[in-house]
Amino acid sequence: MSRPQQGRSSQRRRNGQNKSNRTPKHDIWREPEPLPPLEPITVSRDATALLRSLGEPPMNGAIEAGYTFGSVVERAAGIATALALSADLLATPAD
Repeated sequence: MSRPQQGRSSQRRRNGQNKSNRTPKHDIWREPEPLPPLEPITVSRDATALLRSLGEPPMNGAIEAGYTFGSVVERAAGIATALALSADLLATPAD
């Protein structure tokens, strides 16, 4: 009994895949495009609206988890507002 030579056929398959999967080279050190102008950031009146629209988390202690998730979202919104204020990007209220 003769054994088929697996090394050559797998090598051919790999070479064929390498030719078809080549990606074009990109110059990572090129000058980047200019950034778009910054738009003013408005403060959300209810930062947890999206979270509440998903309903209660499907887990034990869902009500407590919902409060915890809500407090994390509110804290993140507060930090984002402070960063926007420090960068002078906070939108003025139209009221």
